[in-house]
Amino acid sequence: MTQDMRDRFVLLDEQSRTKNPQARNAMIAFLQSSINCGDAATFEDIGFCYWNISDQYALLRDGHRQSENHRRFYEHVLQGDTAYLYWLVNDATQKLTLEKDGYGDLWWEYYYEAVQRNVTKGLPIECGAHRAALYKNPLMATDGRRVSFAKERFENFLSHTREKAEYDFYYAMYLSSVAQYETVSESVLMGVGLSLFGGLMVEKSQNDFLIGEWRKFTTVLDPHRRAEVGLYAVINALLYAKQAGPAKRLYSEALSLGLPKNSYVEKRL
Repeated sequence: MTQDMRDRFVLLDEQSRTKNPQARNAMIAFLQSSINCGDAATFEDIGFCYWNISDQYALLRDGHRQSENHRRFYEHVLQGDTAYLYWLVNDATQKLTLEKDGYGDLWWEYYYEAVQRNVTKGLPIECGAHRAALYKNPLMATDGRRVSFAKERFENFLSHTREKAEYDFYYAMYLSSVAQYETVSESVLMGVGLSLFGGLMVEKSQNDFLIGEWRKFTTVLDPHRRAEVGLYAVINALLYAKQAGPAKRLYSEALSLGLPKNSYVEKRL
């Protein structure tokens, strides 16, 4: 990706965070133009554009146009390794928007294909896909067969990453996902939360990955970031389990060790 394209994306991304529909549509137009005129020249640059186009449509709650773009995205990733299929199913907002507008089957078809063609790889991107699959929209009915399948595949992923340094983080993501559907014991949640505390003592590493980049999804988070994301997930899981007292204690202790405040968590506490 050229530096000019990168800089333009960063500027438009900042503007789209204002939630202005015009800014989101300007981002979509820029990304589509980047594909059509060849500024996005490599396989991963084109995929980056498709992912972000889908993301902007999801944020606009336009599942129809998102589905059209996602089909083009699918045709593109088929030209690469099977692992790229996970790129299509790595965001819960994109999934929920498709489901809201009646295109949920499309998302699940891509998810099934991704996991069935990458059974034993244990790639970091798989964690995000399984987490998105299990993310529950409280306003919509859930398909128990799909939930069971996603849970089984997440557990398979855990079995292939058990010896990795980031296993506790992956386990925290799993617990926070299944806690939306079933009771997870307070002691288990507190145990995995406490296991992440050490990461808060490690200095953050820096990277220049942009949202939606393949490298962002496939690079293991540094210990500090794993601790932050994992702890927020565990605290939310405790709240799903109606364990507000333990959630508050864990959050308070983590704050004292350097965990940044989180407005979403604090609204729920």
